[in-house]
Amino acid sequence: MYHIDIMTLFPDTVGDVLSESILGRAQERDILRIDTHQIRDYTLNKQKQVDDYPYGGGRGAVLQADPLYRCWDHIRGLYDKRPHTIFLSPCGKTFTQADAKRLAREYSHLILVCGHYEGIDQRFIDECVDEEISLGDFVLTGGEIAAMAVADAVCRLVPGVLSDAECFENESHWDGLLEHPQYSRPEVWHGRAVPPELLTGDHAKVERWRRKQSLLRTRERRPDLYEALDLSSKADQKLLAELERELSRPPLPQPLECRPAREDDLDAMEVILAQAKALLVPIGQWTGDYPARRDFQSDMALGACYVLTCGGRVGGFFTLSPRPEAGYDAITDGKWSSDEPYAVLHRCAVAEQWRGTGLADFMIAACGRLALERGIEWLRVDTHKKNKAMQGLIRRNGFQYRGNVRVDVPQPYDPRRVAYEKRLRQPAPDVKKALESGPSPLTSPHKMI
Repeated sequence: MYHIDIMTLFPDTVGDVLSESILGRAQERDILRIDTHQIRDYTLNKQKQVDDYPYGGGRGAVLQADPLYRCWDHIRGLYDKRPHTIFLSPCGKTFTQADAKRLAREYSHLILVCGHYEGIDQRFIDECVDEEISLGDFVLTGGEIAAMAVADAVCRLVPGVLSDAECFENESHWDGLLEHPQYSRPEVWHGRAVPPELLTGDHAKVERWRRKQSLLRTRERRPDLYEALDLSSKADQKLLAELERELSRPPLPQPLECRPAREDDLDAMEVILAQAKALLVPIGQWTGDYPARRDFQSDMALGACYVLTCGGRVGGFFTLSPRPEAGYDAITDGKWSSDEPYAVLHRCAVAEQWRGTGLADFMIAACGRLALERGIEWLRVDTHKKNKAMQGLIRRNGFQYRGNVRVDVPQPYDPRRVAYEKRLRQPAPDVKKALESGPSPLTSPHKMI
């Protein structure tokens, strides 16, 4: 059992906090024990005074050495081995995750001493304290908050307190990295969508995304930690190269917006269309007079045509059709995952000056939100087999290759297209099966907080 004794002037407050939630359950299971001790109970002064004026003058009062020592000596007498004693002080070494791991690994019993007023008598520190710890470069009115933080950080690393080591090994500071962003239901909140990589169901892709985001967050927020990382592996070098490309993108004008297309957007849309055709016609896509102004007008009449605006200027367009695509029924070399209703992404392009900025990814996310708003959970798209840019865009946004379909195009152009789909909302977990199969992230106590 791991023991922590806390010497404080406010034992009830400290004890109540550390008896709740994860640490409370761990104490109920006798994995650890946290006791608080009222320093006033160990003074010989009839008025329970534990402080006095400092020698040399000055404002405030200092906790006296004798009641501190009597309290500490009482705790020491309860155990066979002298406890490791820590004084929570703004003069101490800044506490880190490495310290939490060290204290959990090297000791089974800690005494945490909470100062108050102007501090504590140095003679007690010299005789009884093994190390001084600070939470950072700031001053609190007492050591209780710092003691609770240290106790929590150490105790959660004690074996058995959390259900699995993975619960803390993937968190900020464990391996020198800050933790990646976290998301939960609903999938779209206030117009903000969960990153598509987290919806793929592909654990390797999820872990890769998380690693990449941790690297990015650490680089931006804690360059001191980032500089100390060993990023020599091939996997990390590849992630870093991707980050460099993404960070070198020109910034998009703000705000970004997706809205239904209007008649007065058509001129700007035709300019973007001409730019896109310059790339697609040579590979056999968007040939002849397709698509044209009339196609956009037809889509607008059906409420299916949308534009992307950057700072108020049209920067792209797409059509999102909720109607079944006849050619998709004859898919070859594969099959669709479901017969449920789906929406189809058609006729999409981004302005030349904003290629590579992330606007296309914004478009894909907007398609997903619009489909979900209509109660549609599947998104499908097809593209020319030589259109590698489009295939890369949809794959990195969570689409899966499903097979080949055919479209109506004039001779001699190739009618074959590669088809992809994406499930926009993952099915809810089967709680009954999870409970029957034993502990899981659904049932682990630390996930219920």
